[in-house]
Amino acid sequence: MLATSLVLVAALLHATWNTLIKFSGERLLVIASMDVVALVFAIIMVAFVEVPPAEVWPWMLASAVFELFYRFLLIQAYRVGDLGLVYPLMRGMSPLVVLALTLTFAGEALSSQQIIGILLIPCGMACLLWHGGGGDRLPWSMLPVVALIGLCIGCYTWLDGQAIRLWSQPLDYLVWLTLVSAWPFPLLAGLARRAPFILFWRLQWRLGLAVGFCVLFSYALVLWAMQLGSVAETAALREVSVILVVLFGMRYLKEPFGGPRLLACALVLIGMLIMKL
Repeated sequence: MLATSLVLVAALLHATWNTLIKFSGERLLVIASMDVVALVFAIIMVAFVEVPPAEVWPWMLASAVFELFYRFLLIQAYRVGDLGLVYPLMRGMSPLVVLALTLTFAGEALSSQQIIGILLIPCGMACLLWHGGGGDRLPWSMLPVVALIGLCIGCYTWLDGQAIRLWSQPLDYLVWLTLVSAWPFPLLAGLARRAPFILFWRLQWRLGLAVGFCVLFSYALVLWAMQLGSVAETAALREVSVILVVLFGMRYLKEPFGGPRLLACALVLIGMLIMKL
């Protein structure tokens, strides 16, 4: 029950920061600002946490690489697609990736009920390919990008889960993962768009702080949940954020809410209930 509660809170935070990024016209600067906040947190905390054991580093470094690719691709996807379409499609793929990796490499025991519940979630996301879920279709040229984002999410989620299995210190792991992965985007923004980046911090520092703290707390809660329960189930439950994002998109970004998006949300909820019954 605790693991489920942690994941649901993390889903709310994750939906919130993705909505803020989509809402902003300067997505690179928002992500760079988010990473600045995370990096400052990690630099402050590194003196109070343990150094990861040697066997954790390969998992953590691989996770950092997939996270960087994920963020680069996320900027591109949000430029052309509705939040309520891009987010569910990319998040819906990740449970499949985590499930495949878990069953193939991790040897983690999952019941048939859990597997059915996990599979229902990407089925719901597939509904959004039906006329864009009630809004504009995502350009077909962007579908490979969204698929790659889903692959990256699934891979770094599974890698984090394996690292936490080896080293049951979620906060310590988060600090070191942040130190490894949070510097490229601020560096890129500082080199490519220095003046706008400085101006953004002067005018929109509250947005940067809000997104940064949402990311940190969301990630910490998911790592804690993976320590307590199944990695594959945690990854699937996290996708309840899809429902929140569709609702946020409708409420704050004036995106449409058609039948396919409603069906997608229903399948996510049914899948989640089947896993937890």
